[in-house]
Amino acid sequence: MASSSKRTHAGKSGQPPRKPNQPYSNLFLTERNETHFESISSRKFILERRVELEENEAPEFQAELHRRRWDKLGSYPLLANIAVVKEFCANALRLEEGIAPFTSYVRGVRVPYDARTINQFLGTELRADEVFENGNYTIDTMDPVVVEAAICMPGHGFHRNRSQQPLHVKRRDLLPVVRIWSALVHANILPCSHVSDLYWTRSMLMYCIMTQRTMDLGDIICMEISGCANSTPGSALGHPSLITQLCQLAGVDVHSPPFEGPGRAIDSRYISAYCQDCAQPAVPAPEPIHAVAPQEDVPMDDAAAPGPPLTILQRFDALEGRPETFMQRHEGQMESLHRGQMFILDAFRSFSLHSAPGYQFPTTADYHAYTSWPGDQAPFFGGGGAAADATEEDGVPAVDDDDQAP
Repeated sequence: MASSSKRTHAGKSGQPPRKPNQPYSNLFLTERNETHFESISSRKFILERRVELEENEAPEFQAELHRRRWDKLGSYPLLANIAVVKEFCANALRLEEGIAPFTSYVRGVRVPYDARTINQFLGTELRADEVFENGNYTIDTMDPVVVEAAICMPGHGFHRNRSQQPLHVKRRDLLPVVRIWSALVHANILPCSHVSDLYWTRSMLMYCIMTQRTMDLGDIICMEISGCANSTPGSALGHPSLITQLCQLAGVDVHSPPFEGPGRAIDSRYISAYCQDCAQPAVPAPEPIHAVAPQEDVPMDDAAAPGPPLTILQRFDALEGRPETFMQRHEGQMESLHRGQMFILDAFRSFSLHSAPGYQFPTTADYHAYTSWPGDQAPFFGGGGAAADATEEDGVPAVDDDDQAP
């Protein structure tokens, strides 16, 4: 638990220490905080999630959420003020003595984010008879097999390195209720952008949740906020909505844009998509391969004598007019192809007449006489004209280019 005692602020050599109520500027505690703000400005946020479930949805998850009195953990996320959060994180960087731990500074206002403040906001204060137990379970003391039994599907567990040290477990290998908790934990408690795996270091918290150990939620979150503010420049920032509301409680104006979030809610659709085992598609059993029965030999004497071969005319008569239908269809297709080709050639010819005036082109009449469809009375232009009219008069409907489109 962090102490709220104030210590003297170390100033430059030969100067008296600066008091915490004398900041470097109206926005930053120190010059280094101002420099840190530049790296903060380009970092992304991990947005919190709201829990939006009906009473009969995910009952096991909701029962544990109510038992722990963590209901507000899933209901507080609102829009986050991006500028306020970045300024908060820049001033939460602890560099010198005299700055109270778990305290930031936003626009001239001191903003505490210690465990007590966060627990009061979330309504998760421990009762007098409760002692938090999460500190007793660490990666150095826990047996991976015990953790796997509490959070993993039967027969699944952590991926390990060559030394057999646990690394992470895939989300699909977690129990369905643990997958729901993982979505909430990775957004609202221990923010992490990589949610398809649960890392060994974060599995301690999941083990405590599944085994109903008492936890100090405010202590966990305030340590995480401090860690994010003091992390490397490439890391994402977490708890933007919580920080915005803590700043508002301290008296900071948070109503000016830009705003962002919250993230995708944990609702029935999210649970169906990411937290439940997908039923394997039913694959029909392959049909058995039946052996071909040996054919009975028919004596040549009993076989029917073949009839006389059909003539070409008899074969055509047997088709009952189908050749005419086939030829009409084939002719229509060929005419449609011809129209498309003519459209392209006309476009190239028109373009060439202007781009190469010195070239001797055939006259329009000679050009159309050479390229016209056999039997046409006039050339084809853009889907209409006398050629199409003549075709329709003969009883064959004109074929439109769109009918040939895929």
